[in-house]
Amino acid sequence: MRCERYHDNLNPLLDGEIGAEERAATIAHLQDCPACAHQYQRLQTLRHQLLVGRVPMPRSLVYRVRARIALEAAEQPSRRPPPAAKPMLPPRSIARAAPWLRQAALLLFVCGISAAGALSWSRTANERELLTRDVVAAHVRGLLQGNAVQVASLDTHTVKPWFAGRLEFTPVVKDLTADGFHLAGGRLDYVGGRRVAVLVYTRQLHQISVFTWPANGEVSPIKAAPDGFNVLCWRHAGMTFWAISDLGPTELEALPSLL
Repeated sequence: MRCERYHDNLNPLLDGEIGAEERAATIAHLQDCPACAHQYQRLQTLRHQLLVGRVPMPRSLVYRVRARIALEAAEQPSRRPPPAAKPMLPPRSIARAAPWLRQAALLLFVCGISAAGALSWSRTANERELLTRDVVAAHVRGLLQGNAVQVASLDTHTVKPWFAGRLEFTPVVKDLTADGFHLAGGRLDYVGGRRVAVLVYTRQLHQISVFTWPANGEVSPIKAAPDGFNVLCWRHAGMTFWAISDLGPTELEALPSLL
């Protein structure tokens, strides 16, 4: 009966539609129940696969459609029978119509630019959502499986060299004890189709996972609160950082200036 109660909370937990107290109780249950934790991980995997399957519309589509319409319009006269002879418009009528033609052309141009911008925004938002979900899933996976750190140490001179040879880059590792963030260690993870470094800090009873890898075009900075967690993303010195925790947003927002 206890599992059935929390089993009904798995989808709301995944969608961030669950209260703070119920979310904390559900996560505590998942830490103690391998069967429910396995079911939750299956739901995360399924959601990720569905999101990956969403293919954004290419930016060039709007231009290709406009070019095709123009081509069809240009070919129409040759396909139709010759029209009956009509009296030509006097030059004065053509002059009156010219401003309207210019306005129509301008409107078409503005619509094309707006459509291209909307397509670009949609693609960026989709990529951002996928990365956010990956980061949340990796953070929760570390909490549930008890493997949040692979190298446990408070010493940056121990944690930083541990990543050497395991990654193609050197992550930023700082001791933030004086600022209230205590280094617990680090680990490797897989986010957004790449191997990344994860630094784990603690503040009071809250655990913070800081994912980092070389910047390569992700949109930043962003703020989000999926599944009851607070997430920050920012860039600094050629590196991308993603921080996630159930720590309050005001406290979490101190990290970008420290790292």
